[in-house]
Amino acid sequence: MRRTLVRRTVTAATAGLLLGGLTAVPAVAAPGDPVPGWAPRPEEAHREVAVSDRGRVFVAANSDGGYKPVHYLEVGAFEAWDRTPNIGSPFGSHLATGPNGYAVHVSYNTYRLYDGSTWSDDATFYDGRVDAVDMDANPAGDVSVLLRLAENGGTVLARLQRGGQWTTQEVPGVSSGVPADIVLNEQGKTTVVWAVPSGERSTILRSVVHAGRTDWSSPQTVGIVNDPEPNLTMVSDGEGRETIVGGNSLWRQPISTRPHEYRFRTSIFAKLAAGDSDTRVVWPAETEDAHEIRSVMFHDDVQRPQTTLWSYTKTRCTRTHDLYNVPFGVGMAPGGRSYVAVGLHHDIEPDETCPDVASLLPVGHYDRVLNEEPLGYFANGEEFQVAAGPAGPVAVEFKNWDDHADPLGEEQPDGLYSMSFHQR
Repeated sequence: MRRTLVRRTVTAATAGLLLGGLTAVPAVAAPGDPVPGWAPRPEEAHREVAVSDRGRVFVAANSDGGYKPVHYLEVGAFEAWDRTPNIGSPFGSHLATGPNGYAVHVSYNTYRLYDGSTWSDDATFYDGRVDAVDMDANPAGDVSVLLRLAENGGTVLARLQRGGQWTTQEVPGVSSGVPADIVLNEQGKTTVVWAVPSGERSTILRSVVHAGRTDWSSPQTVGIVNDPEPNLTMVSDGEGRETIVGGNSLWRQPISTRPHEYRFRTSIFAKLAAGDSDTRVVWPAETEDAHEIRSVMFHDDVQRPQTTLWSYTKTRCTRTHDLYNVPFGVGMAPGGRSYVAVGLHHDIEPDETCPDVASLLPVGHYDRVLNEEPLGYFANGEEFQVAAGPAGPVAVEFKNWDDHADPLGEEQPDGLYSMSFHQR
């Protein structure tokens, strides 16, 4: 996964001002038209995006190889955007926000801090070659970064407490080539989960290190999956309860101090989002006649029934496509409202026009879909990125370039990627 936002919103639940002197967008029942003054922003580069506690949008733009070089950091609201040149990578870029206009940007082993008005200079927090990076943050703006070292050099945890200094330490037993993920909870506890392959199976292990300490807990077995390279993702809600998806299995803590319990079989494509006391798991499915997006919601220790959030009847444009062709993304505001973006790939046939299928679904606390907002042109899109905070817009970013169309034609969308903003 290209981590969309730092996976869960990391801010408090109080609305405030968006930008100095500007008034916050009033909350409404569900997304509708784009937020007044927030025009869509096309770009020739993928952008990591995060929404702060006061509704400011933070962007880190980095172009894919082979395209026009585009690298910058951006902070803004409405039509007031402040852009700062940056050196980064589309595959190692992560953003986190904290209170009072604070933000952290990490690109592999370098970082920059935003103090409410300007970005610091680029600096290095780990000396050595890094092949991959995952990051999570808590509401205070503290970050934990999982560095996968080059040439199977192992895995390193780097932590930055807001206002402090970076610390780094090895993660025992985790090689750089195995699936792994990381979360940082509100109490400062960092959890790393990883897969240990053996033949056609993998054992999912978990270890934690607490704030202000460097000693890891003994690895705990979460479960065993029938996959030597399982997808692996994890989130923590505001109460510290962790939810883990490994392969097509899901485990959840009933309370933060208890072992994880197996809950149900989901999908290898499942994604997670968490808020103050809620966690939502979302995955694509299909019936004989339709493509679907299904979900299960956890509220505190209660698991709600599975529900179908979205269904699209198969046509000649979609019937032969499988789950790889149902890209989607999910985000959650702290209070528990979820936002699911979903689309369908479609072929371009000489004698047939296939409709663009892409929508944003705001989902209420009790699984009711409040609206379905079309997202416009979508043909070759990769997975969606959905960012929501307690104030400001819901930001949605996805690739919308049509590789089959004339690059200079009127039907070709502007830029390679679309970013739109939706009222709440």
